[in-house]
Amino acid sequence: MILSLDPARIRLSARSSSAAKRYAAAVLQAAGDIQNASLLELEREDGRDVILPTSRKLIDRVAALTIADCLTGGSSHRRRAIRELLNAAAFPSWNPAHFLDTAEMTMGMALGLLWTRPLLSRAERDTLAAAIVEKGLSPGLAAAAAGAPWMTAENNWNIVCCAGMIAGAAALDGIDKEIRDAALGCFVPAIHHGMRAFGADGGYLEGPDYWEYAVRYAVLAQAFLKDLGIGPEPPTGLLSTWRYGRDLTGPSGRVFNFGDATEEPRRSPVLGWLAERTGDREIAAWQHAAPGDPHPFDLLWCAPDAETTITDGSAAYEPAGIAALRMGATWLALKGGRNDVNHAHLDLGTFVLELAGKRFASELGRENYALPGYFDGARRFGYFRTQTAAHNTLLVDGAEQSIDAHAKLLGIGQEGDSRFAAYEIFDGARPFVWRRGAALAQSDTVFIVDELEADAGLVPSSTWQVYTQAAVTLDGARATLALEGVVVEADIVEPTAFAWSFEPARSPAGESSNAAFARLFFDVPASARVQSIIVRFRLAGGTPSKASKPAAIATWPLGA
Repeated sequence: MILSLDPARIRLSARSSSAAKRYAAAVLQAAGDIQNASLLELEREDGRDVILPTSRKLIDRVAALTIADCLTGGSSHRRRAIRELLNAAAFPSWNPAHFLDTAEMTMGMALGLLWTRPLLSRAERDTLAAAIVEKGLSPGLAAAAAGAPWMTAENNWNIVCCAGMIAGAAALDGIDKEIRDAALGCFVPAIHHGMRAFGADGGYLEGPDYWEYAVRYAVLAQAFLKDLGIGPEPPTGLLSTWRYGRDLTGPSGRVFNFGDATEEPRRSPVLGWLAERTGDREIAAWQHAAPGDPHPFDLLWCAPDAETTITDGSAAYEPAGIAALRMGATWLALKGGRNDVNHAHLDLGTFVLELAGKRFASELGRENYALPGYFDGARRFGYFRTQTAAHNTLLVDGAEQSIDAHAKLLGIGQEGDSRFAAYEIFDGARPFVWRRGAALAQSDTVFIVDELEADAGLVPSSTWQVYTQAAVTLDGARATLALEGVVVEADIVEPTAFAWSFEPARSPAGESSNAAFARLFFDVPASARVQSIIVRFRLAGGTPSKASKPAAIATWPLGA
């Protein structure tokens, strides 16, 4: 299916479900809009020498135009796609210095060459093939020979770069066998490094934005390899990764935006390939139900409508370091993992919380990538949003977490109407133990529990904090949070006799504004040997939980 488009199959897909009709309408609208627009210009990100805005528009335009012709018949949309492809082939380069740009451009050009081939003149075909070789595959093979770090990286860079090269090679079938075989021989083995990023359970370390990016290119690569009849079976983690995307999406439709992520839903339009590959209708159901915009890729592998059921319960992903608890419209996601991961912040223990479908505990999200040194390890954590102080966690002894800090999942579990998840967090030679857990009691009450223990001396002082977009009223140990007609009470359960403080979130000069958020916090002084901190969030007017507070984390029903 990926090596050529089957118009009859796509028209059948477009009639197969109510979701498919929505996808088809979106494709036709997009194709019409493209016909009324100018050809793509070489566009860069603000403040960065990166042409990803161009490469992504090229892929979207090629897919929309070619699939629109499958839906309507005729060739007018594909002829416009050919004009886009010839225009992109004439760009001076595809920016190999930032090889993601080159890989995405190669993917778009490869799909375009494959999907418009019946209409191409010999000269047009040769022009597109020459551009794929000269501006895509040759720089890719040169980068691989020079030991480009992305060749062995276990993250989105490897998956996207290798997938783009695999697509480019596939498009040269019958045109340039020598470079086709060289590229496949190089990049098919290399992409298995990136596939390890999905772990055994489908979790993904870099967060939801990069999860969707990696899944999209991983599936495209697997589709090419399957149609070419080469390569091993897809890894188990990739086949099950859709659950990670679902579990990181709250009832509000927004996602857990830890690290360099946004709250915007990261809907994957290639889940249909996983559904087709596994026969699991739950995958297709989530593809149709997930919040976010439709894409032409939705029609490449489109299953019939299926009922979507997001069940209450607990889920954890390791080594991704994410746990999620859900009961009705109450949802909490808690972060463990490691701080040395690509795109990570110093944020172990952070969480987001939705009650009645409203987000009462928020992450500030990603910072501007164009800030000086943002991806330089020596400068990155000088920016506020990347620091521990900007997250919903404990700031212990006033110090930032180290880049070497990591967390161990203690487990997730269930007992009656309650759900549990907990991590132990390690940070260098700090002489104390820190456990952070979350307990969801019934559907309207959540406890955040921190336990700190020192073998000798004092447990250091700490600051408990959470960022919110709610309107807040303080009354000693109780804070009342109001957001879009929903009211939540946040109580300091332990230690007793403490009071909340509240202040606007910091917005350092030259960095992103955090004016939409405020910080709710309290300070806990140093104590002897053991310190327990418990905060309860509860819907105002709801049924009180049977337990006024959870027992010690060691007694929770946490599975392995």
